[in-house]
Amino acid sequence: MKFKDLKFKKQHHGGIGAAVDFNDITVSIQAGQFVYSTPREDLLDSSMYSAFEVAIIDKEGRYVTEKYIEDCSDGEVSGWTSKETIEELLSNLT
Repeated sequence: MKFKDLKFKKQHHGGIGAAVDFNDITVSIQAGQFVYSTPREDLLDSSMYSAFEVAIIDKEGRYVTEKYIEDCSDGEVSGWTSKETIEELLSNLT
């Protein structure tokens, strides 16, 4: 899977987001005013962002982001994650 294959939709937080299920985890990629993205604005298209907030959650609902992204900002989510890092993550998971 590639970054361009993600289907971003408007989210309740005002920004946009996409979620993808892989075997035993879900990868959530978000951008907007109230998440750790660049810019921190509510825009309508993923091409308008250079970095995203990424969370990886297992089937029990636990955050396991730090197992997949080295520079996980707080143990639960990886803030300001570049498209390149997301692309690498998606490639490694498929």
